[in-house]
Amino acid sequence: MINLNIDKFDDWPSPTITKRLIYLGFIVLMVNYPIIIILTLISNYPATFMESQLSFSGAVIKSHFLEMNAEQILYYVFYQISDDIYDFCHLCIFIGLSLFLARKFDEDSRWRKMGYWMAIVGIIGTISDLTENSLIIMMTTDPQGFPDVWAIAHSWLAVVKYIMWAIQAVWIIWADVKLYKNKEFTIKPFLAVIGVVFAQHWTSVVFGLLYLFGVDLVAIVHG
Repeated sequence: MINLNIDKFDDWPSPTITKRLIYLGFIVLMVNYPIIIILTLISNYPATFMESQLSFSGAVIKSHFLEMNAEQILYYVFYQISDDIYDFCHLCIFIGLSLFLARKFDEDSRWRKMGYWMAIVGIIGTISDLTENSLIIMMTTDPQGFPDVWAIAHSWLAVVKYIMWAIQAVWIIWADVKLYKNKEFTIKPFLAVIGVVFAQHWTSVVFGLLYLFGVDLVAIVHG
C-alpha cells in the first residue's frame, strides 16, 4: 500500500524554487507554444486532434495516417516531442501554483491538504499525456500496422489527462478566488501567468471534455 506523506510539501520544494518553477514554465511555454502551432500546421494532420485523441479506434487513426506522406508524419512526431516540452511547462506552472496557493492556507487546514493533493493530481495528468504522446510516436513507426490496442490505450490516457487537469485547474481558480476575497495575498505577481496559461489550458481541457459528449468545438470553429 502506498503511503504518501503530503505534508512534505510544506517546505519542499522551497517557496523560492516553487516560484522559479512557475516562471520557468511560463518562459519556456512562450517559446515553445508557437513551435507547437507551426508543427500542427505543417504536419497537415487530416482531422482535429480531438478526433484523434478521443477516437478509441485504431482504424480511425490509421485512416488519418493514410492521408499523410512520410514527411508530414515526421513533422507530426516532432509535434509530439514539442508537446512533451509543453507538458514540462504545464507541470512547472500548475504544480507550482497548486503549492503556492496551498501554502497560503492555515497549516493542517483542509484547503492546504487539498492543494498538495492537486499537485499530485497534476503529476498524474502530465504522466498520462507523456505516455499518450509516446504511444502516438510508436504508432507512427508502423502507420498502417500498429496494434489497435495502442490507439485505445492512448485515448483512455487522454481522458485521464483531461479529467486530472480539469480538477486541478478548478481547484486553482477556486482557491485563488477564496484567498483573494479574504485578502490573504495579492494576485498581481501571478496575474499574467494565470491569464495566459489558463487561456490555452482551458481551451484544451474544455474542448476535450465536450468532445466526449459529442460536441467537437474544434471542427465548429474551423467551419
